[in-house]
Amino acid sequence: MDRKLRYAWWFVLVGLVILAIWKLFLPHGTYAYVQKADSSREIVVYVAGAVEKSGLVHLAPDARLDDALKQVQLLPEANLESMNPAERLKDGQKITVPRKAVVISPDLALAGNSSDPGGVGSVPVVSSAPVGVPVSEGGKININTAGAAELDKLSGIGPALAERIIQYRAEHGLFAKAEDLQNVSGIGPKTFEKMASQVTVGP
Repeated sequence: MDRKLRYAWWFVLVGLVILAIWKLFLPHGTYAYVQKADSSREIVVYVAGAVEKSGLVHLAPDARLDDALKQVQLLPEANLESMNPAERLKDGQKITVPRKAVVISPDLALAGNSSDPGGVGSVPVVSSAPVGVPVSEGGKININTAGAAELDKLSGIGPALAERIIQYRAEHGLFAKAEDLQNVSGIGPKTFEKMASQVTVGP
């Protein structure tokens, strides 16, 4: 009987020791492991648009849009007014930095004539129309230079599609031909047919 009692006490003692070790060491080790795992995590986003070079940016899991913009070289024409720097980012997200619409007076399109010292003659210098300035030819709207307000006047185009056209132009460059508008999401053959006679890609 005494022997069984001693065995029982030894069993209880061993159990208490194991429980104490589990409480003292395992929780701390688990917490440290979780901390290490969290610190090693990251998200990857793709930044394009008005930046020096489009590419992937590696950020912390709780990164904001402002963190991503600080890691890229923004172009002078980058328009940050329409962006929310406090936006929380997620892994795999694509960020497109829009460009500012440049509006100049038509009088600035032509530079003054310049004469050479020998008096041979003068040559007019014509500047190219910047993005954001609508250039019309026979009443048509230039989809490579028109802003949202001008694009909104086209048949079948509303404010949302106008913004998509500008975004597509910023990401892929100028349209080679008017039919390329059909590459913009939301513009199909029927929609393009409505505006085909109203658009052009050059002066």
